[in-house]
Amino acid sequence: MGSFDSALHAYDIWLAGHPTVADNIRRVLSDELSDAGISFDQVSVRIKDRRSFLNKLRNPDFPGYQDFASAHDVLGIRVTVYTTSEIPLLVGVMRNLFSVEDVVDKAEKARLEGRFGYASQHVIARVDADRLPDLTELDGRLVEIQLRTVLQHAWAEYEHDIRYKNPDEDLPVEVHRAFTLAAGLIELADGQFDEIRHIVSGGVNAPEDAELTATTLPGVLTMILGSAYPTSKADYYGFAVDMLAAHGITTIGELATLCGPENLSRLMDAIDYGYAPGQVRLIDDLLLLVYGRDHIRRTVHIGDHPDSRPGRLGNRWQRLTGADRK
Repeated sequence: MGSFDSALHAYDIWLAGHPTVADNIRRVLSDELSDAGISFDQVSVRIKDRRSFLNKLRNPDFPGYQDFASAHDVLGIRVTVYTTSEIPLLVGVMRNLFSVEDVVDKAEKARLEGRFGYASQHVIARVDADRLPDLTELDGRLVEIQLRTVLQHAWAEYEHDIRYKNPDEDLPVEVHRAFTLAAGLIELADGQFDEIRHIVSGGVNAPEDAELTATTLPGVLTMILGSAYPTSKADYYGFAVDMLAAHGITTIGELATLCGPENLSRLMDAIDYGYAPGQVRLIDDLLLLVYGRDHIRRTVHIGDHPDSRPGRLGNRWQRLTGADRK
């Protein structure tokens, strides 16, 4: 059996044995990002089709792409976010969840070449079952993770659709120019979104007895904690207000006490995050640190994932108590 035939056979056998792999990865990674309190738009997963896999095997421009085992992009994971400032944080999270082998900044490459174009961070990594036990079936498997903003994703999808159906030599020069202009405008728009996020989360002026709300909580936390902990998804702040209220924490002053330097120091000593947790995850863990199992009992039903929350809180509690016993 030739090398190409052998690679295709391995591809076919693997795909037949993993019929739900895309859904499994999407669910697990969405849960992990949500649990980390990270703000993101969505997680999507695609499996490279057989023809594309074979074409890349045959392409001399990819010398490292030799067989099924070395094909890093058969499993493609994409995480979209709203602002470019969230992407470096996501790279840190991926380093914590996967065994990362390489990170390629496509946007930086375009800038260094003095052009506008495809902008995304590509993370090449292996699944580590010790870090992601729900993906044991993929232990050691290479994956490619693309991190990009929603606007970058829209540009890339449309550009790929047009150029996939129309080879470059068949496209008028006006099309290439229009794509370049659109890429420049998207870079400007992403920059403005970053500026908006910086402004709206830059702090608030309010008395200590002011009531906490889902709308004001991001700014209040930024005022108390500074910019070390990124804002979470907007939807999560309602959960955070409910969690705080479950322990009678309803004002800015009470929240500031919870987020005091001593509690933060204890938490950071107990849990090695490997990344800066989002604001809502930080609040959840601070409440667990201070209130222990009572926090689990009072808030186990809160959030988008009530089925998995008891296990996640239990695991975090073990890490906290284990650290205390050392």
